[in-house]
Amino acid sequence: MARILQLTDLHLVAPGVLVSSVLDTGALLRDAVDLLLKLLPQIGPLDAVLVTGDVSDDGSPESYVAARGALDRLGLPLLVVPGNHDDRENLRAAFGDMAGMPQNGLIDWSVDVAGTPVIGLDTLVEGQGGGLLRPESLALLATALERAGTHDVLIALHHPPIRTGIRFMDAIGLANADALAEILNEFDGTARIVAGHVHGVYQGRIGRHTVLAAPSVCSAFALDCRADAPVGFMTGPRGCAVIDTAPDGAWTTIPLESANGPFSF
Repeated sequence: MARILQLTDLHLVAPGVLVSSVLDTGALLRDAVDLLLKLLPQIGPLDAVLVTGDVSDDGSPESYVAARGALDRLGLPLLVVPGNHDDRENLRAAFGDMAGMPQNGLIDWSVDVAGTPVIGLDTLVEGQGGGLLRPESLALLATALERAGTHDVLIALHHPPIRTGIRFMDAIGLANADALAEILNEFDGTARIVAGHVHGVYQGRIGRHTVLAAPSVCSAFALDCRADAPVGFMTGPRGCAVIDTAPDGAWTTIPLESANGPFSF
């Protein structure tokens, strides 16, 4: 079974630019990779790095070059799906050697990682914050699930098919989660769906299948469900996740901020 590092919502821009005049996302990613390299011996062996969208914030070629350079330092195979901030063709140019990367069109793919079928789905709608699964993506998913039979699978997409309670994020969620549910309902195995977009840890279900949204590498959204909640981001907490696809394996988050310890009990 596979062990995969999940990073999401890097929001890289051209070097020297701050996202929203606040975040040096390039430095935050470099710091995250530095920390993860130190943690690798205690995290344990990993088979791949999965990036669940918003690699870039501005879609610029320079942002993808910077992201690829930082991620390559981890020395692991890379798997990427686009998010609503991404430019599909610039992402493809930077990650064109990725296993399963299609040469054109939507960035949907299905690959095997250490015996686990991993399916990536493209939810990007150019010019919009919300996501959508097109018929082509749903068809690829159906085919991949049929091929998997009763084998457990991992599905990666940017927009999680669950609500968070954060109104401004739910307003730009996945528009057709029902279409995803319809296909999953026909699957005889178990799917674990991992996502990003919401810059925080959220767990839910779509039918009998678990949905898990990971924290962002660069920022967070406060859980504020009030009707008049302010729209904006927080500088933390930041994090990433490790996915263990074994039947008794866990999906667990790793904070990307320093802490003291361990201390004796």
